[in-house]
Amino acid sequence: MKRILILLALSLGSSLGHLSARPEGVLARARTVIPQPSSLSLEEGFYLLPKGWKAEKAKHHRDGSLPEEAYRLTVTPRGVTITASTKKGFFYGEQTLRQLLLQSDGERLRCLTIDDAPRFAYRGLMLDVVRYFIPKEHILKIIDVAASLKLNNLHLHLTDDNGWRIEIKKYPRLTSVGAWRVERNTYFQNRENPREGEPTPVGGFYTQRDLRDIVAYAKQRHVNIVPEIEMPAHSVAAIAAYPEMTCPVMGNRFIGVLPGIGGKDASIIYCAGNERVYRFLQDILDEVIDIFPSEYIHLGGDEAEKSHWKVCPLCQQQMQREGIDDIEQLQGRFMDRMIRYLNSKGRRAMGWDEVVLGSPQEDITIFGWQGYGQASIRDARKSGRPFILTPARQLYLIRYQGPQWFEPYTYFGNNTLHDVYSYEPVADDWTPSMEHQLQGIQASLWTEFCLSPSDVDYLLFPRLMALADNAWRAKGTANWSQFVQALDAYLPFLEERGIGYARSMYNISHTVSPNDGLLLVELACERPDVEIRFTMNGDEPTAGSQRYQQAILTDAGTTLKAATFRNGQQQGKTLTLSLVGNKATGCTVLKASATNGLADRLTNGVRGSLRHSDFEWAGWYDTDADFTVDLGDTVAVSSVTLGAIANANMTVALPREVRVYGSVDGEVFVPLGEVSLTDADIFAREATRHDIVVPLISHHPSPITHYRYLRVQALHPGPIPEAFIRGGQSPWMYFDEVIVE
Repeated sequence: MKRILILLALSLGSSLGHLSARPEGVLARARTVIPQPSSLSLEEGFYLLPKGWKAEKAKHHRDGSLPEEAYRLTVTPRGVTITASTKKGFFYGEQTLRQLLLQSDGERLRCLTIDDAPRFAYRGLMLDVVRYFIPKEHILKIIDVAASLKLNNLHLHLTDDNGWRIEIKKYPRLTSVGAWRVERNTYFQNRENPREGEPTPVGGFYTQRDLRDIVAYAKQRHVNIVPEIEMPAHSVAAIAAYPEMTCPVMGNRFIGVLPGIGGKDASIIYCAGNERVYRFLQDILDEVIDIFPSEYIHLGGDEAEKSHWKVCPLCQQQMQREGIDDIEQLQGRFMDRMIRYLNSKGRRAMGWDEVVLGSPQEDITIFGWQGYGQASIRDARKSGRPFILTPARQLYLIRYQGPQWFEPYTYFGNNTLHDVYSYEPVADDWTPSMEHQLQGIQASLWTEFCLSPSDVDYLLFPRLMALADNAWRAKGTANWSQFVQALDAYLPFLEERGIGYARSMYNISHTVSPNDGLLLVELACERPDVEIRFTMNGDEPTAGSQRYQQAILTDAGTTLKAATFRNGQQQGKTLTLSLVGNKATGCTVLKASATNGLADRLTNGVRGSLRHSDFEWAGWYDTDADFTVDLGDTVAVSSVTLGAIANANMTVALPREVRVYGSVDGEVFVPLGEVSLTDADIFAREATRHDIVVPLISHHPSPITHYRYLRVQALHPGPIPEAFIRGGQSPWMYFDEVIVE
């Protein structure tokens, strides 16, 4: 008989402590605007809307005392007035008014006054149009949405190892060769490098006319287009077209546009000691400057692997001329030279945060992307340079936006709608000077796993709305419950434009933990306005199923199904948890030092998926795994199996060897068995799950066959072989279940 106990007085709201209560009343209904206005006051009465009345018909009053992007919107019984000092201010007032009209009954608007201005001057979105070539028409759709959300910068990542997307008339091979790659019908990280002579059907580029159209379209909507031309790395596509631009140590070897990560080929970069390279890039920038009126041009500067520079005679001679002995400083001099060239043309430079490793002397705005943006923050403290934060851990939209079991495949961890909304860029220990140096924030969409415009939309929306709100609203004024109401009111704007969006915010995340031989199941949804309904008998949940209000304690063998509901209608996908059992299920894991802190997943009865980042895998990085399972009592042990995953192209591998020891008292352990694995198993090219069975020794010196404690050691396999895309890198080991029979 199943033991089902309700444990821990954890309501759904309190189990998601970051979610505030749903606001009630007319004020909450009125403040459904994204981004959230600085201030809004409701007043008595309504303005009766004339038939066919639109936001453009509001009266415009100019007030030169208001900041450039500020506006005041007043609705009285006599009409609607927008007050601002510039066209930007009037435009932003109209965007707010459009949202209010979209939510109205079409006959009247509530009287109110909104005084509004942005927190940050730079409010951005980056689109990677290299890994997936986003059609021009779809970029225009995205600009429409970005402008309605008061975002003011669209950063186009136009060049990289995987393609060159901008027509440069002086160098036509950049697009005739560099814009096209081979077809590889597999995930990005599994794509093998091109071979000479292979067809290259995948890609595309924007003509200069296309880009001028994009610039003009964005300008009408007060969105600035920031072009990015990567240097000195992420330049394989350009070098495939003009091989003479890399170091001569490459010889005559074939260089092709990379379809994926590239492995060692990604280390092919521009030669820092070749004068032709600088003239080449200056010529390119001349045409870029002619197309884009942006004050800023992004020069990349990230992930430059310098192994060729270290042995290149031209680069070494350049270091001697510069009087430097640090290879990183060679990149600093490289970037300084290009920054000075931009400055001579009346433009300024931006770059990713690795630029600071070379200690550039010239003025450049740094984009903090690594981790939480720490490199750019450290540099800002030291140098006083301006910076923009787009941290991968919070604002990279390539990451999963909801519980991973429901999401299309990508890589890394999660950046949910709530994560993006709640991100606060300014730490408590920042000085006022540091806050002033921070120009703003940006969401960045890398498109390794996009194959269509709908894939782009799925990753962008609705998280872009959360980014826009975060970039505009005043510090300390976040209200999650209010935001999701505003989001619901905004979504028809996307639907009218044929733009799809993810419903991941309605899906359920789960945590299953061992609990004294049983399993503790906790469910959560980031939407504060839904109910979770569940069943324990395998039936599909309905609006009439039991409501989840507290953590559930159960035993293995249960199939739990749960879904979110609102107003009697199912909102998210159904979560199915099949809780499998063995003698270790629900037992405590001792002395485990999993790098990712998830050692309790080893005995929680839930088998991990093919995504090692799905929070069901206990992970160890660059070290052996060593842990002990307390079976709770002395039991007979006939076999021990360790669940594992291999995916060498994502730096995940099986252990070299697994050893199992048994103990009655937890002090004295005897060997029970071991198994060694071959490279063929350890380093699988694509994600594969394995159950590593450890054969037990049948005639060891100890007559004991019953044990309470089992110690498992999994030996790290060493670096990934050079034949793989990530050859030479140290892998993770991930384990999802200890199975004891």
